[in-house]
Amino acid sequence: MRKVQVAIDSMAFKGYGVARIHGKVVFVPYTVAGDKAWVEIAEEKKNYSTGRLIELIEPSPRRVNPPCPYFGSCGGCQWQHINDTAQVELKKEILRNLLRRLAGLKEIPSIEVFPSPKPYDYRIRIQLKVKEKAMGYYREGSHQIVDINHCPISHPLVNRIIRKLREESVVFQLTKEIDISVSQEEGEGILLFHPHPHPHPHNRQIGPFVKRLLQSEPIFRGIAVAGKRKLTLFGDPLELTIPSYQERNLKLRISPGSFSQVNPGQNQRLIQIVLQFSEATKEDRILDLYAGVGNLTLPLAMRAKEVLGIEENRTAVDDAQFNAERNGIQHCYFIQGRVEDVLSNWEREAPHLIVLDPPRAGCKTILDQVVRLNPRKIIYVSCEPATFARDLRLFSEKGYFLERLSLIDMFPQTYHMEVVGLLKQNERVQGI
Repeated sequence: MRKVQVAIDSMAFKGYGVARIHGKVVFVPYTVAGDKAWVEIAEEKKNYSTGRLIELIEPSPRRVNPPCPYFGSCGGCQWQHINDTAQVELKKEILRNLLRRLAGLKEIPSIEVFPSPKPYDYRIRIQLKVKEKAMGYYREGSHQIVDINHCPISHPLVNRIIRKLREESVVFQLTKEIDISVSQEEGEGILLFHPHPHPHPHNRQIGPFVKRLLQSEPIFRGIAVAGKRKLTLFGDPLELTIPSYQERNLKLRISPGSFSQVNPGQNQRLIQIVLQFSEATKEDRILDLYAGVGNLTLPLAMRAKEVLGIEENRTAVDDAQFNAERNGIQHCYFIQGRVEDVLSNWEREAPHLIVLDPPRAGCKTILDQVVRLNPRKIIYVSCEPATFARDLRLFSEKGYFLERLSLIDMFPQTYHMEVVGLLKQNERVQGI
């Protein structure tokens, strides 16, 4: 393999440092703009190459020493070698470049950036992979498990549970994945075990083991075991609650199998931004697509005339309805079903505002249906800025423009980011 000296001059989406050799782009993981380094060319493509960092010649001033012993092998974090301030600025620049290149925007609104108050210890939800005697996360670009004892970006309660699980050798025989969720306010957590497919010689042992685990450790509120079609519940795994909108003391139940944001502090910021962008009044009807457990739906319902949430996951809808009742929120309704199916049979009044929080694939498949409802405003929440930028181009072709933009550092030490955009109709479209 060829060894070359390079200067990293910028950062690309996916977190790679970017260098150029005779005009050809080279992507190098675990570098940062300002580095000068020896790099081994690992793969040659027609338009670019990928490299592997061999030796730093001159480190960037943005560099810090990663605190995690697994960094560089574990695929969970990509940016622990970059200082926290630089991480946010680099994400801002990456977002701006994506909007120019994929959205085709010549004029980009000022990007309001919200750093995370906690660069570490923030994750309240993780999924561990388990195989043979290893428990941890996948190695970058593989299905090989990096065995871990703790995770510095995860909440101390999560790490306490990891240590407890590692004391139970039978865990390695009984399950292939373990979801951990904790409530820092309640000081408790819940587990979701994904056993090996039936038939498996150890499947009958999982029930007795789970009961013993619950009795031995008070940190566990409850444990769920995933089956083919349903969960088997032990203890109270449906009763873990986390704060959502603290301004109104809103708390949410999030059951195993329901989605929740991993960074509760930054989730507060997300809700505040969505409410601010919405400018919702008691005259407004709002449609919340991919509503989950009501994380955005319920705060919006406190201000609007009516909010309707659509969510495919049955468990999440049950949680959302429970959360609305427990928090005494009215004028808020939920429909269980695929967003595509519900919108294709839409017979209700058209909403004034549509809130989108789609999966990473974006909302290309429902974009025409959204536009057909003719909302004055669209709030687009995305954890995948590349598809967000692509969809912005499509919305602009339908008469919507990006008026406001926020970047929330929901995932420090990684290249991931949460983006919130406010889209409005062009005046020409409104007059049609």
